[in-house]
Amino acid sequence: MRTIGDRYIGGGKMFFTPFKKDGTPDTEFEICEVQSGQLTWNIEKKEAFSKDRVIKQMVEQIVTSIDGVFKFTTQKFTLKNLAMSRMGKLEVESFDIGDTLPDGTVATKQVDIDVIKMAETPILNGQLRFVGDEDGASKPVLLLYNVSMAPAGDFDYISEDFAQLSFEAAVMKSDEGYAKEYWMKVGE
Repeated sequence: MRTIGDRYIGGGKMFFTPFKKDGTPDTEFEICEVQSGQLTWNIEKKEAFSKDRVIKQMVEQIVTSIDGVFKFTTQKFTLKNLAMSRMGKLEVESFDIGDTLPDGTVATKQVDIDVIKMAETPILNGQLRFVGDEDGASKPVLLLYNVSMAPAGDFDYISEDFAQLSFEAAVMKSDEGYAKEYWMKVGE
């Protein structure tokens, strides 16, 4: 929810469009419902000073580099975002009658089980799109045109608290720029 005059965004959904090997966008899919997200810009600059007088005075400043980082978390799990959080590939393994299943039991019929092969895809390149919820007069939309995304932080596999998935994306410049943020009126 976004309230007028405030910068409160209560949540929304994150979408990812992976790049194909040739650099063109593939099919967009929903990663998750976002619990938190932070966009940070890091700017390096050079400064020139004059010492003609007693006081040192800045006479010029230029930007030498810009980079951004977008971090977000979710508590809503799908097989697809779980695979992404484990740098993995989602596959299906088939087991025949009599095979020992991963939990140690024996298959009494043919079984297909989803499996995440971990550490197969450590970095995902593509585009991110955040769409805020629609509980206010407007909703934010954040477009990040070129990101390299990877899981971030620890994943509490066994915990008394609700687990979270965390991701971190380096925001790089593209032909469209770094990013755009829209504030759309609800209903448009």
